[in-house]
Amino acid sequence: LFGEDQGRWSCRDQLIKMIKDEFIPTEENAKKLETWNATGGHSPIHCDNPNVFKLGECAVNCYTQWFSGLSCPQHDIPVTEQYQIASAKLLRYNFIIILDMLGDPDYAKAVENFFGVPGVTAKRGAACQRKSRQANKMVPLVIKNETMERLIDLNKVDIGLYKELTDCLDRDEDNNYGFPKFKPARFSNVSVKVPYDKYVEWKAEQNGGKPVRGEELKRITVISDEADE
Repeated sequence: LFGEDQGRWSCRDQLIKMIKDEFIPTEENAKKLETWNATGGHSPIHCDNPNVFKLGECAVNCYTQWFSGLSCPQHDIPVTEQYQIASAKLLRYNFIIILDMLGDPDYAKAVENFFGVPGVTAKRGAACQRKSRQANKMVPLVIKNETMERLIDLNKVDIGLYKELTDCLDRDEDNNYGFPKFKPARFSNVSVKVPYDKYVEWKAEQNGGKPVRGEELKRITVISDEADE
């Protein structure tokens, strides 16, 4: 099984008790960022079910593990090979949204134009979000330089994957992102419905003048697009 709740404090066992003042977060009862350095967060992954991966319970090359689907120890696959598999899977997608770039208004607008809908930056609540923020405000996290450098070193493969997927995000000569824009007309119903009796006559002609059996007609759907006329 994966390790249990991997935050500084357990949402299920600790933070939930803050509601009734049965738990007070302190530096002493918090898990340390210095130990957040394993494939499963504070501890290595031990996955009895290789089809399950929890991104929130990971600290090392999490996206490479997630997208490759080969992070469990029993697979014994080097992380560099996992990277190649993760990259190949991701590059099959037509569009990949870089979440941290949604803070750029121009990028967010380009994404909205692509899908033809507004509100991609609207924030949503997450499980245990309010209590986690309250606890972190009471006991602010202090990140040491050596801890940051250690995490960067441990996540070199993920950083490389991120750079590969974002290096193409250049702006055009008008300083805009070159995403195509959604065109509603492409999805409008421009088909022409063929009357059933006309279709039967046409099908009989195609069949050498012989009537077409009912069972055969049931298996056939004809849609004529105006663009082809």
